[in-house]
Amino acid sequence: MRRLLSEPARYLQDLGLGALHAWRAFFFTPADPTPLGLVRVCVGVLLFWNLAVLGLDLHDYLGSEGWIGPEAVRQFLAEQSPWAWSFWLWIPDRWLHLAWAGCLLVTALFTLGLGTRVTAVLAWAIAVSTVRRAPVALFGFDHMVSTWAFYLAAFGASGQSVSLDRFLFRFRALAWRGLEGAPGRLALDDPQTGIPAPTVSANLSLRLIQLHLVLIYGSAGLSKLMGPEWWNGTALEMIMLTPEFRRFDLAWLAAYPSLLSLATHAGVLLEISFPVLVWTNKLRPLLLVSVALMHLGIDLCMGLTEFGLAMVAATLAFASGPWLRSLVTGIEPSTGHLLFDGRSPRRRTLARLILAADPDRFLRAIDTSTADVSELPRGLTPAQAHDSLILVRADGRTTSGPDAVLIVARWSPLLWPVGVLGGLPGARSLCRRAIRWCCDLGDSTQPHPGDRSRTGLGGALPADVDARGVKTRPLEPTTVMSTR
Repeated sequence: MRRLLSEPARYLQDLGLGALHAWRAFFFTPADPTPLGLVRVCVGVLLFWNLAVLGLDLHDYLGSEGWIGPEAVRQFLAEQSPWAWSFWLWIPDRWLHLAWAGCLLVTALFTLGLGTRVTAVLAWAIAVSTVRRAPVALFGFDHMVSTWAFYLAAFGASGQSVSLDRFLFRFRALAWRGLEGAPGRLALDDPQTGIPAPTVSANLSLRLIQLHLVLIYGSAGLSKLMGPEWWNGTALEMIMLTPEFRRFDLAWLAAYPSLLSLATHAGVLLEISFPVLVWTNKLRPLLLVSVALMHLGIDLCMGLTEFGLAMVAATLAFASGPWLRSLVTGIEPSTGHLLFDGRSPRRRTLARLILAADPDRFLRAIDTSTADVSELPRGLTPAQAHDSLILVRADGRTTSGPDAVLIVARWSPLLWPVGVLGGLPGARSLCRRAIRWCCDLGDSTQPHPGDRSRTGLGGALPADVDARGVKTRPLEPTTVMSTR
């Protein structure tokens, strides 16, 4: 009798503890914020685009004499959503363009990731207010953008990666460590300034976006099962023959009913299976690509471009941070050592700027004013090392001055426009002069012209450099999708 009572009780206890552990692991395990930052950029661009389009007919959409006046909107909201609000209802017509310009500025800052803890909340308020003020122009795109903006603002994590906030944090951290910590290399080559640290707040935002996507696709697939046209495979044919929304005339596809029937059933199957199969690591890339192709087809048939982009942007929440970074840096990114004279405030600031923009710590900085002579490239005297900023690449080639800055700029996504501009024939000399003047750099030199055999580091190699002069670091998994 005791066993009949104790074993069910133990089973229920283990079941409850297991469910609690799974809940904590799902929501409160720190996650890489890189996918969230990319979702923020995409949502910000879409929100900025939406506001810019509204600005073409601003008074028709939001003015007191527009398609629907403030009093009619208040009455509609009181009947449909008593707690709904919109700051556009309190802005007079004479201030409409100024408020619209301010909203564009806020969404631009949100997209760039500057002051995201504040601009994310403001961007969400702008999205919601615009949706509530212009219900006659409301589509699924508006619902999606406002929803994703809410999740991005909810936990203040959208600026932890792919943002100017992250860049400025690293820039200030490098300055602080240089003042408070050990000078030279240790101050500028701190592991904390590399890959963004996983956080619980980023995981919470990503999980909410993921779960909302699962509910959207699952409910859309199940609702289609209530229509006979989705069972007999004629739904897609009916959509293509409806001229109201279609972008192109695809009526010729009606000559291939079997193909349209297959596409109809495949779409329903994808939406129904997405909530279950997307959590399987092996199948996740296939599902996300299929969803993107499905929205591409919807765009061709119905012209729902913005809606499709909003949905595809949200699917990036399932992507792997290391894989996303590898798209920018490459699987084997260019590496090197950056030598600079820390006694020059301008050169030290330039080194901080370059290292703060380094996406994956492919550069190691050496302050030649405090470094040992054995750490300098072979044949390079301390006087030469102090003369300019020098880049020593992994294959042993060395470049100094403005040319070194332009090469490093082409390695970094944040500085990439500078590197591209410096490569243009007409602008190259101007960029070199500007860099030389701003950063107190000497003329570009080649201490070892044509020498590709040396490592570029004489004497004892640093601990994180192999025999070829290549900086070594723990490799991240570059799986296409997140293992969460």
